[in-house]
Amino acid sequence: MAALTSADPKTITSQSVHTDCQYTVVDLADDATTVYTGPCVLYGLVVTTILSAHPLEVKDGSVVIAALKDTAVVGVTTSYAGIRCDTSLVVDPDNSASGRVTVIWRKVNTDRAGQ
Repeated sequence: MAALTSADPKTITSQSVHTDCQYTVVDLADDATTVYTGPCVLYGLVVTTILSAHPLEVKDGSVVIAALKDTAVVGVTTSYAGIRCDTSLVVDPDNSASGRVTVIWRKVNTDRAGQ
């Protein structure tokens, strides 16, 4: 097996996994919001507008993988080492919820050609 070099795309992908992320601002009044469909990693949630009196669930498809308390206020930041979602990343508040959160996430590179 040949050693990986800095020019090898596998090395570059591995090195950048924790250094750059995408973000999506979710308005909870929109009810369930699919942030991304496909494999991805959840790194954090930031409350940017106070949440109403409803807990906020974050799901991988239909499975709850994280949640914020209904008392979360502006500035509350919840960081994760990286929670992998295999199907989709969904923010699913109560139907009458309000507030905004920023979801910090990263698409998983599914191009495994050459491995």
